Amino acid sequence: MWKNKCDRESVALIKSVFIVKGRNLDGFINLLRNRKIAVYDVKKVSNDKLILAVNFKDYRKFFAIGKELCYNIKKVRDKGKGYPFLALYRSLGILIGAIIICFCAYTCSDYIFDFKFTGSGSVYYRQIGEYLNEKGIKKLSRFSSLNLEKLEDEIFADNPNLSFVSCLKVGNRLVIDSALSQDRVDKVKGDVYKILSDVDGVIESLKVYRGTAVVSVGDSVRAGDLLVDGYVIIKDVQVKTNVLACISLSCFYEYVYVSERNDCEEKAILLAEQQLGDKTITQNTVIKNPISDNQFEYIVKLTYKHVLRVG
Repeated sequence: MWKNKCDRESVALIKSVFIVKGRNLDGFINLLRNRKIAVYDVKKVSNDKLILAVNFKDYRKFFAIGKELCYNIKKVRDKGKGYPFLALYRSLGILIGAIIICFCAYTCSDYIFDFKFTGSGSVYYRQIGEYLNEKGIKKLSRFSSLNLEKLEDEIFADNPNLSFVSCLKVGNRLVIDSALSQDRVDKVKGDVYKILSDVDGVIESLKVYRGTAVVSVGDSVRAGDLLVDGYVIIKDVQVKTNVLACISLSCFYEYVYVSERNDCEEKAILLAEQQLGDKTITQNTVIKNPISDNQFEYIVKLTYKHVLRVG
């Protein structure tokens, strides 16, 4: 009862604004009043055109009278203190739909819909897939039930042909990136009691099995920077040890190609990738700049994976 009362009160506070075109507009206004339709904010634009407002609850009767007398009536808008309630009512379906979509998206984002295997180690996708299946990791498994870092170590330990494994959640897809042990996985030069970076890049993953990491995932490093130091802390005492670690860096390479043609983006990317050899490229972008009337400069920026493994 209270809700219905509020709805009626809200509607009573709403006015609908119309443009009316036709002859004898004064007679039309008088007819409306005689038929108990309240008229507000009457503004005569010309002899055959006026703007007025009526109560929202009367707009059907208003239209019927106008149609009966062959007036051209066009609704402009609704207004009044009760209009927000009307707008909410009209958009209720959209609001409920949006809530349902958000709820479904939030709920479904925790489920694995597909697997993707990348990197040179993807040739062992069947073996990795069988291992995942044995662990009970299948389609519609929940990401929240997985420890991705632990899973990386387990896949790495299960397959001696791999030198690197990374597990990532990308949308509803579990991406397993891996590298073959016979690939040219770069080993750092120098003392086995230290790992120094031999490239500029950003730490993408860091697995230290022996020693102490002095950098973290997301850190930017330069060639020569110390990544893992050869010591561990045992009962507050620093003990020297050799290092055992696998580090993946995201590195960047820029290549410039000049051509007289203005459609060489793909060719420029291909030439840049050839310069990197067998590196695992994860992203590429190309920017085309005109440098003269008949020459174009293509700047290709590549992101690639660089793996350091010691021990």
